[in-house]
Amino acid sequence: MSKNQENQDNIEQRCLDLVKSKINKEDCFGMSDQQYNELQKWLNDAKPNQNSNEFPDFIFEDGFIEHFAVTSSSEGKKGAKQKQESLNLKRKSETTFLSNLDSSKADMLVSKSFSRPFEQHSHLNIVNSIKKNWLKHIKSYEKKMSPSKHGIFLLDYIDFNIHTAISKENEPAEIFESYRISADKDLLEWIHTFKDKIDYLILSNPFSIEVIRIDQILKIVESTPRVTYAPIIGMESHKYIGFKSMKRDI
Repeated sequence: MSKNQENQDNIEQRCLDLVKSKINKEDCFGMSDQQYNELQKWLNDAKPNQNSNEFPDFIFEDGFIEHFAVTSSSEGKKGAKQKQESLNLKRKSETTFLSNLDSSKADMLVSKSFSRPFEQHSHLNIVNSIKKNWLKHIKSYEKKMSPSKHGIFLLDYIDFNIHTAISKENEPAEIFESYRISADKDLLEWIHTFKDKIDYLILSNPFSIEVIRIDQILKIVESTPRVTYAPIIGMESHKYIGFKSMKRDI
């Protein structure tokens, strides 16, 4: 197994483990108590596909889980722009700091900070990312998956640069520190067209877990309140501190 494939397998497993540890009934939409208990069993029973570079990522009895990342950053051929720029900043800052440390005088403390503004994030970006990646994995499902009773798409929102404000009539708005797909009526109606292939979508990020039963989406969106999605403006920074000691004679 290649190092890249091993890293990807670890990312998928961590995401599934996060869902298993944090999910609760309040996170679930369009589900009965029995269906919630059933879903928990599927999540706990899911095992990695032995062919780790093939669809699906996890398998349980009569079903599968397919993981993929989505982003609210703009995307290029190599994926999310923010992820690529973050890796570039990390590499360059480490190289620059180590070079400064190497050229410094012995017994002198060296400190250096590097920063850059976040990439532009938007609601449109995450909708486009979900649709693009959803269709890509649906094609894999249609091409490689034998008939299965139960299908789950596990969406891993790798950023937390969108806040969601949900407001109901005569009530103050509730603010969430991340994108909430359960309030995104137009996108959910699009996802509903895949109800005969996929049973559940799960959107995971460090701030929240959301589970949607896809064949119940039209009932879910009947009561969708007013919603506003707003990008977060901020900076990414890395700080390094080092000390080069003089060799001492023993």
